[in-house]
Amino acid sequence: MGFLNPWFLGGLFAVGLPVWLHLLKRHKTDPTPFPSLMFFEHREQSSVQHRQLDYILLFILRMLMLILLALLFAGPYINRLTPKGRGDKLVVVAVDRSFSMRTKEGTSTRLDDAKAEAMNVLSKLGPGQKAQVVALADTLQAMTQQTADPGELRGAIQAIKESDARASYGELARYLRTLSESTKTPLDVHLISDLQKSGMPPGFTDVRLDQDTDITFHTIGKVQPNWAVETVIAPQHVYDPKRARISATVTGFSAPAATRTVTLLMNGKTIQSKSINVPENGRGSAEFAGLDQASYGFNRCEIRIDSGDGLPADDRYAFSVERTDPKKVLFVDDGLHPQAQEFFRAALNATPDSAFQLEPLRPDVAANSDLSKYAVVVLNDLGSMPSGLEQSLQKYVSSGGSLFEAIGPASAVAFPRVPVLDELIDGTSYASREGERFFSVSDLDTGHDVMKSVERFDGVKIYLATNVGAKNSQVLAKLSNGKPLVLERKVGEGKVLAFTSDFGAANNDMPRHYAWVPFVQKSVAYLGGAGSGEQPTNLSVGEYVELRTGNEKGAQAEVQDPDGQRVLSLEEAAQARNFALTREGFYEVRTAGGKRSLIAAHANRKESDLAVIPQETLDLWKATGSSGPVNASGQGTGGEGNTTPWSLSPYILLLLLGIALAESVVADRYLRPQAQPQETKAA
Repeated sequence: MGFLNPWFLGGLFAVGLPVWLHLLKRHKTDPTPFPSLMFFEHREQSSVQHRQLDYILLFILRMLMLILLALLFAGPYINRLTPKGRGDKLVVVAVDRSFSMRTKEGTSTRLDDAKAEAMNVLSKLGPGQKAQVVALADTLQAMTQQTADPGELRGAIQAIKESDARASYGELARYLRTLSESTKTPLDVHLISDLQKSGMPPGFTDVRLDQDTDITFHTIGKVQPNWAVETVIAPQHVYDPKRARISATVTGFSAPAATRTVTLLMNGKTIQSKSINVPENGRGSAEFAGLDQASYGFNRCEIRIDSGDGLPADDRYAFSVERTDPKKVLFVDDGLHPQAQEFFRAALNATPDSAFQLEPLRPDVAANSDLSKYAVVVLNDLGSMPSGLEQSLQKYVSSGGSLFEAIGPASAVAFPRVPVLDELIDGTSYASREGERFFSVSDLDTGHDVMKSVERFDGVKIYLATNVGAKNSQVLAKLSNGKPLVLERKVGEGKVLAFTSDFGAANNDMPRHYAWVPFVQKSVAYLGGAGSGEQPTNLSVGEYVELRTGNEKGAQAEVQDPDGQRVLSLEEAAQARNFALTREGFYEVRTAGGKRSLIAAHANRKESDLAVIPQETLDLWKATGSSGPVNASGQGTGGEGNTTPWSLSPYILLLLLGIALAESVVADRYLRPQAQPQETKAA
């Protein structure tokens, strides 16, 4: 028996309180009326009889209450045998089914050999021995409950199928810790795997095992050379097929130097092939120029190599490309800033395959044009607004269009309020030679999509800026004088972005600054919906595809797997926020917002490295499950892992409550004042 808080036993000294109450209390005698005491002799009365204990039963009850109260605070416990102490064991057979288990060893795969080894482990179980079969990949799947039925266990082993996911030994350790805590039983774990080094988590503590967890490693396969298509860099959208570039990297894992043929396929047809040299344990790359055979819409592409190794599944890499025409951007300019159009066009076309095509128009022509065919309309410091243009812009933006306007000195003179943005214009701020000489950008909202990649406008000089109010708009960037430089406002279903200077080089040096190109490209992409909030289409197995945002509740999403089967139930289609890619291939996805995409999933290339975990790491991992602490050499030191503290506090508390109730009854009986008899009157 032990105590969790033994210092509370000092409360036993409180047992003196009942002694004082019952033994050393003052003796009180009620006075009795008497005619005269003159004939009585004065005499000392002995108090010995008053020092004797009164109400013995009440005294005992109070003593027990104080003793039990002190014991309760001290937290007494006894060591009690657990199922671990009785020798019960649960056998856990963990079979690795990750992508690397597809590797061929002779005429069979590593998964086939792992299943055979698992059957061998089950054959050694004793009669009535409970066991559980689990399958390991990026997540752990329990194939059975804890059972002693050999037929069920063998059937579970045969039901394990290959996976395209990577192995995670951290997930296995987490599951074993949970199982050990819930069952209070020693675990005899058999991990049947190729023990890839890449399956270990970054922190060794993630594979820690609970005490009395014994793990046995059954290594399947041997290290062998493996060549794989490690990465493919390809554009998500192709606007000019002749300018498209695709780069593929081929890696040799534990492999000698070799020459490999790299082939680009599109929609099942071979497009180009190249031979590259891959150095020993190194990488080689191949680049393909032009995608002239890409059809409009989504294209299913693939890079293949002729490796001839034991893991042919990583000799191909799937990716998708969407061919479409560039979106049109209308640039409305009155001709007063001849350089502005060239600066804007140069920034927009700075990338090899731009998603936007600039089309300049005069304001009077734009007023009679169909604005709905443009992804973005740009106003460059207009000094006048033709009749009907502002109304057309207002209707265009309210219907979901996007407007990007520069409010320079010409607009500041011509308009009392910013067109469509509808914010007050209060003159201009000019940094004269006698004053600050120029304004700088002092504050940026770097969390916004427009400013996220622009970082800071360090070194940008603004000589003249328009003072625009921000009553209903969000300020994305401020000048050093506190005035807004970039504002945004949602108008109807569309957006308006305003820049409080012009796009020329007369009133600022933005077009000659390195921040100009990312600012223009990110702004137009954000307004035009190209790349803004767009998720990647080439992902690894185990990653997630977003199906809806918070504003699309109840809308239906749709996912078709590589076999063309719908994988979402009606409830999931209406409520699921994302979808996990579980296998390689192409997934056709329609989000709740109506956007369609072709997602290409490939196995994580960490699985292509077949290097195994070092033996010393396995020894340390095994030692974490010993019954005692681990010494410096990583070995268990032993200990008492077969007993657990069993608290006696609940029982003491129940006994204390019972005695307290008894004390109340006895005290009420003994200490109740005696009723005084009434004097009878003489008749």
